[in-house]
Amino acid sequence: MLVLATTAGCPSPEKPNVVPDAGWTDPNTPDAGDAGPGPVTCNPARSNERIPLRRAATREVVTETFDNLKASVDAQCGSCHKVPEARGGFQYTSDLAGLRATAPALARMASQGAMPPLPTPEQLKQAVALGQALTSWLAQGAPEGTFEVREEGSTDGGVTVGRDVGEAMTDLGNCIPESKPLGSDPEKDAFFASLTALPRYLSETDTDIVTFDAQKLAEHGTIAFAPTYPLFSDHAKKLRQVHVPAGKSIRYDSTTKRFEIPPNTRFYKTFFKPVKDAQGQVGYRKIETRLIVVRQPWQDSLFGTYIWNEDETVAELHDLRYRDGSSFSDRVLVYRSDEATGATRNYAVPGRHRCIDCHTGSEGQNFVLGFTPLQLNRRSGGEGGVDAETDVLEDELSQVDRMISYGVLTGIRSSADLPKLETYGSKRARNTQELELQGYFIPNCAQCHNPNGFAVISNPAIVSLDFSAGGILFQFPTSLKESNGLRSYVNFGVTDFAADLKSPIPASTLYQRVARDTDERIIHMPANVPGQDCRAPLLVARWIASLDWPKDAGLSAAQKEANRQERLRQAELAVKETCQDPPDVRWVSEDFTDKVPYEPRNTHWESNIGVPPFDYLTRYPITAEHEALARQRIPTNFWTPKPGCRFETNAPPPESVEPWMLDRLGSPKQPWGELYYSTPGAAVFQGICANCHGRAGDGQSGAAKTLVALNGARVANLAKGLFGTSSTGESHLAMFERVLGQHGGARYMTWMAAGGTTVTFTPEFMQAWIKYGEVDIDFSPRETDWGKWGANMLGAARGACDLVRVGKFGTGSSEPPSGNPSAIGGATLWKKICTLDNPLTPAIEEGTDSAAVSEWLQHAQFNAGVMAYFYLRDELSKGRIYPLRSECEKR
Repeated sequence: MLVLATTAGCPSPEKPNVVPDAGWTDPNTPDAGDAGPGPVTCNPARSNERIPLRRAATREVVTETFDNLKASVDAQCGSCHKVPEARGGFQYTSDLAGLRATAPALARMASQGAMPPLPTPEQLKQAVALGQALTSWLAQGAPEGTFEVREEGSTDGGVTVGRDVGEAMTDLGNCIPESKPLGSDPEKDAFFASLTALPRYLSETDTDIVTFDAQKLAEHGTIAFAPTYPLFSDHAKKLRQVHVPAGKSIRYDSTTKRFEIPPNTRFYKTFFKPVKDAQGQVGYRKIETRLIVVRQPWQDSLFGTYIWNEDETVAELHDLRYRDGSSFSDRVLVYRSDEATGATRNYAVPGRHRCIDCHTGSEGQNFVLGFTPLQLNRRSGGEGGVDAETDVLEDELSQVDRMISYGVLTGIRSSADLPKLETYGSKRARNTQELELQGYFIPNCAQCHNPNGFAVISNPAIVSLDFSAGGILFQFPTSLKESNGLRSYVNFGVTDFAADLKSPIPASTLYQRVARDTDERIIHMPANVPGQDCRAPLLVARWIASLDWPKDAGLSAAQKEANRQERLRQAELAVKETCQDPPDVRWVSEDFTDKVPYEPRNTHWESNIGVPPFDYLTRYPITAEHEALARQRIPTNFWTPKPGCRFETNAPPPESVEPWMLDRLGSPKQPWGELYYSTPGAAVFQGICANCHGRAGDGQSGAAKTLVALNGARVANLAKGLFGTSSTGESHLAMFERVLGQHGGARYMTWMAAGGTTVTFTPEFMQAWIKYGEVDIDFSPRETDWGKWGANMLGAARGACDLVRVGKFGTGSSEPPSGNPSAIGGATLWKKICTLDNPLTPAIEEGTDSAAVSEWLQHAQFNAGVMAYFYLRDELSKGRIYPLRSECEKR
């Protein structure tokens, strides 16, 4: 999915001795070779969002000693990793040679905020400081004496933003270029078109980008814009800029109501954080600048973030590596927020995988968020869901018309041609509160909660929970429950609304998800966002308060309105009481990659597989029949038809017509061409394993994010880990086959899924995250069963086979309870899995021989693990994801 190379464009081992922003000249000197038009007139920006930049940084030289460094490492890491301890398979010795060898890994983990697990904000600061000290020590030759601790990227030289530019800075830049065609920069356009990876320094990208001078930038074709509905990022201020290649434009398609963005268009977003100087004046410090270079298909887009040094003169490409050596991982920075007191605050830089999670669901499928017709069409306060207290000024409201005059936008005559949120789609908001909540959801939730978004990709059962404009929120069905059917998104059954909003587990899970931290059942929303935005729970609480409550039925209109106003008042007070901006940022690092060279998660596999209680793992054969069954196509249901999906009109019936396929008159319930076929391999993986490991087998799922936030447990990336290859091209499976014989990897994987992992899953976690609504599988939803299975993911397969054994798979029977009555079509598929080399005898069906039943279920569970193994080996590791029956467009 990524084009960011692991070599090209990466930092060289040593920083240059020359000024890294080579080619920059004095601001008063004309740019050499400037081929643009004459000077652009730039008028003072009339924007409410002011971002005056700080004038200077206070930089102190810090000297450290090796002895102090060693003591810091021991204090933060020793209890888990100092010899003889080896938590997670990692250990070090704190003598000079030992630290020289392990310091790179220690510095990486500390800088990511990954160690210690689940750190507090203060532990994050200590870890970042340790990472800086280790990196500085290594950069200066790892001396045994003293060394200077420098912030990474604190290269001398660079460009200082002009004082007049900095003092006038807003979210639209320091000034607004006059309305005439912009200048261009064909040399830079050609440069970006040739790139396969981003350059090392931001100064090497678009001309004058590091000066932040809107007049100079406009002369080369780069301008600023601001969205109507902003994304929350721990209260950071942002400057967004766009550069369209010369001769191209961003075209509005009135049919799709989307922008068509030409290849190699560049989008910049710089984040600023407030810093109070010694005189008490607040200025904003540049922290990072993110860059997207648009390509088609969107998976080929280049993207990354440039981190500014403490002097704010140089921005260098963030290249802290993941466990597998790929770029760029989570990163935590610590900046001084008060020069007088020395107070600091954490700042989290999301890693590459989080960028992909969010940008996958971009409205135009172009990897760009925030530049859409709705977002660009600025509205006044109180209009279109914009906060009524927001003061939106002239240049904000006129940005679309200005871009048309610049030639950046085509296909429209004025902003009046663009859609508006309140009239978007066929449904209309019930009231102001619903419209305001939709406005918040567009930048903060819709990128994941839409048919192409990460939330739906990782859990297709919530495809209807589309929070983009025109989605589900307007006229939201208040009876809707979560995909496991256990809890309601909106619960009107509470007797005390205010008390419920303040409770640890509010009854309405949509509110709980934005108002409470991650627990076993929910992941805090919005995901991948540092800090706590109290506006989110306030808007959701006000929305719930504004709805028509059933208990108000029969009251007069005046009484209903009085009750509604009282609930709105209670919502305001409850959120004010329970949600406060935290004094600092807590960030849980995510890294779902595997070590290079590959190392099994449980290094004790050789001494466990084949001996009690796992002796059966080598006793049961894996035959050609297993391999053939894993890929056999078996009808289990009918496709869920969608607009645009076409099926064969004259398809013949299947070889075996089963009762579930027919209606009461004996006719097919849907045309035979709409019959959905699954394979045992896909059914087992997608119904069980994908819940945590993700449908792509890459460890990317809501459950995986929940686990790492709860206890630091890291879900395996099966596709590139167990089923990946080494740098020499050898399959990682080979190590298991050398010990366990052919298909040894299947025995290892089945062992891990049947108790080999040391992670403990609570029944609450299993209930909430093990979903199968899109897969024709049935198993017991009883918490007692999940508690008994623990981390045994194949326990779900055992439960499914137990239903097959007693003839109640997919029947909705209560003995044992069945969770998916529509799975009756999968009974044949699952019977094939459970009974392969494992005959279902009358005694086992009747349960008269408990030992035989236990043995049969164990073998059935093993078969299911083998099915998933072949699917991973032959399909998923090659990038082929089997479509679910709700994905007829992916046939």
